[in-house]
Amino acid sequence: MMPSSSPHPNTTHRDLELPQVIHLLRRAALPILGVTALAGVGAYLLSGLQPKVYEATSSLFTEQSGGNNALNDSLLRPSPLPRGGLEQALHSPAVVKLVINRLRAAEIAPATVAKVQADLQAELSTGGFKKLQVAPDSNSPSNSNSGVVYILSARANTPELARVLANSSVAALQLWDIQRAQRRSEQARIALELQLNVLDRTAQDGGLSTDSVNDQTRAAILRDLIVIKTSRQSVSGTLDVIAEAVNPARPVTPRPQRTAALAALLTLLFAGGGAVLLGSRRQPTETAVATDRGSVPADAPALYRHESSEARNVTSSVPQR
Repeated sequence: MMPSSSPHPNTTHRDLELPQVIHLLRRAALPILGVTALAGVGAYLLSGLQPKVYEATSSLFTEQSGGNNALNDSLLRPSPLPRGGLEQALHSPAVVKLVINRLRAAEIAPATVAKVQADLQAELSTGGFKKLQVAPDSNSPSNSNSGVVYILSARANTPELARVLANSSVAALQLWDIQRAQRRSEQARIALELQLNVLDRTAQDGGLSTDSVNDQTRAAILRDLIVIKTSRQSVSGTLDVIAEAVNPARPVTPRPQRTAALAALLTLLFAGGGAVLLGSRRQPTETAVATDRGSVPADAPALYRHESSEARNVTSSVPQR
């Protein structure tokens, strides 16, 4: 005796065709659209409750090579900054201290300055920098020998504070750069004075071959010392401001409209996919039950109606004992 088999094929694992998917989506259109609208409105309201963050930007230019004066290049100016050096300097404790001093000089409220200082100190501790950032301008050539344009951005809760913070950060970087030049000039002065003392002791001991060599060397060292001492107050750095920051017109975060659109789009995709998945699992089961009863629902896909008809034909052709 042969084992009995089901008169209809197993249709629970058949792939859905496009007309079937459209049919399932039309049946669940109202719940899908309702959930999508609810998600969009909820995301819009929640995003509007978040604190606003404004971003102000300033651009500056850093020189990669000095002028034609060799002494001016080597003694009175700091060494050119490599790529990434300006970012490391901005996120250093020395520059952060200069930024805070600039904010206090700008007549910012003490409570606001304390809050900014605490945020910057926290970023220094964690290594995640969001409040102050600087990066090369994307339009600036990376292999330029003359210099690189940098964009400095500062974030704050008000447009005015963002502008003041950006300009204060640029001023702090310029002061830090000048201090580098002053330290280099001071080191050069100490080295020249040491050379002059060694030259004098050597001359007294009779180590020099001729007095003319001694006089020429002393004259060159004294000339450099005079230049360094007279130019100490006019030492310049390698950073120049191109454009100062202005008050931003709109916040960078939050953006309720964008957030609501993204939430609605994601909800629409997930809700539509869920409706198709649930409908594809329920439809073959309903069709199979109706087939056992000898009828197929009118809204069932043509595939299931065709298979049900074939199943009835096969059953009717079996001889009865």
